[in-house]
Amino acid sequence: MAFFETGNIIKNVVYNIAGSDFKDLVTLVFGWKKIVGKLLSERAKIIKFENKILFIAVTNNVWMQELVLRKYKIMQDIQNKLYIKLDDIIFFIGTRRKY
Repeated sequence: MAFFETGNIIKNVVYNIAGSDFKDLVTLVFGWKKIVGKLLSERAKIIKFENKILFIAVTNNVWMQELVLRKYKIMQDIQNKLYIKLDDIIFFIGTRRKY
């Protein structure tokens, strides 16, 4: 019996369901942990991506301050690693949303 990696199959299905309108959002959600790391990705969740602006809900003001200080580095990493150009990132304190 041959084994294959299911991760790529699942990603492909999600991309197909999302369509071209939400391709960048799906890419951001899949790559968020890679961009900010495990600790921050657990405390800051992507809520929406609209007009090249990324909206991030953060659990509290301490983590929001950390993200604000790293904002331009995060934007640069998203462009270099995920190939998505952002105009801005807006952080706000809000509920965490599970994907």
